[in-house]
Amino acid sequence: MSLYRLLYSLLWFILSPFVLLRLFWRSRQNPAHRNNWQQRLGLINLEPAPRIWLHAVSVGETMAAKPLIEALLEQYPKHRLLLSNTTATGSQTAQRLFADRVEHAYCPYDLPFAVSRFVKSAKPELLVIMETEIWPNLIASCHKQSIPVMIANARLSKRSTKGYSRLSKLIQPALQQVSSIGCRSEQDAEHFKLLGAKPESVMVTGNIKFDILPKTQTTDAPALRQQLKPNAKIWVAASTHQGEDEQILACYQQLKTQHTELVLILVPRHPERFEAVYQLCINTDYTVQRRSEYASFSADCDIILGDSLGEMAYWYSAADIVFMGGSLAPTGGHNPLEASVYGIPVVSGPAIFNFNDVFDILCDAEIAWVEADQHDLQSRILSLLQLTEAERNAIHQRAEQTLSQHRGVTDKLLRQINSLVGKQHAEH
Repeated sequence: MSLYRLLYSLLWFILSPFVLLRLFWRSRQNPAHRNNWQQRLGLINLEPAPRIWLHAVSVGETMAAKPLIEALLEQYPKHRLLLSNTTATGSQTAQRLFADRVEHAYCPYDLPFAVSRFVKSAKPELLVIMETEIWPNLIASCHKQSIPVMIANARLSKRSTKGYSRLSKLIQPALQQVSSIGCRSEQDAEHFKLLGAKPESVMVTGNIKFDILPKTQTTDAPALRQQLKPNAKIWVAASTHQGEDEQILACYQQLKTQHTELVLILVPRHPERFEAVYQLCINTDYTVQRRSEYASFSADCDIILGDSLGEMAYWYSAADIVFMGGSLAPTGGHNPLEASVYGIPVVSGPAIFNFNDVFDILCDAEIAWVEADQHDLQSRILSLLQLTEAERNAIHQRAEQTLSQHRGVTDKLLRQINSLVGKQHAEH
């Protein structure tokens, strides 16, 4: 173990009690945070079997990994697929999407003993890490046990590259031990090379988030629309963060004066904020109904609080316009493709650094718009509410064409996975 990884590990040892305390503190509001907490220390009981391990941090990464997971389940029917997450919401999403078709676990903290114990128990033939998770001890443990590591849909912003470069003595050796890095863009690939990844391990595969499975026909959207006024326009504010809900409600108040038929569906990102956001909603002069309390909504409903999990497709499929949250707050935004797949216009605030490449493509196609502040956001939504049916159909058509042009990333990643798994078998 290098001196830098030793110091890094010592820091983890010092901080781990506080990390666990924070986990249990958060579980007061959401008990799911403490479920299977032992797994975070590497304590996991898995039956011996040929296994591929895929790690997806939270909800976004798990949703993005869905096409790849489905392909792996089909391609490797004799293997177990272990899907790990870091967050409770990510774990809940994994269980909702895949149930017992995959094995579920929390990824261990990057403590040497924890990752070593976890890896020895899982014995995967390959570890696939989604997006950007560079854990030096985890990668070193896999390398020591001759388990190839692949980073799929890899992204590395200019800001993250600058941050990681300060830890180059720690990060470079870890990246040198990664077998394959499938990057979303040329810029991401250059950033990984700058941090010390082997050039031959880095390739541009594109963004797997364009491989979102085509939406299925459902009666949910018409059913929701039938509950509301016949001429209702539906604005979905999706995955909002603290500080955004007040701005969305202020925009809604202004827009409502010109479009009385406008209905707001407000969906906070984190369940622990549902109650606080509900209080904000009922402090307005509008009729508010909570999804958790209503199977169907009244025709005079103005604001629906989407305080449920796993129903974003239900809201998107009924929407006329979507605001993508985490962008008026300095969070980095959320995946606009989950709404664009329904052919509806998407509007965002300026903080989209997690999805710059996706928004560049969608904005160029004029199916998404990034606005500087609350005022510009309101103006853009107002203009979109005034679109003719022909203009809305044109957006829908452009969305279908744009998503179609950028699909196929899953196949590229799968070919690389096949190569790494095949190499493992050849060496053993």
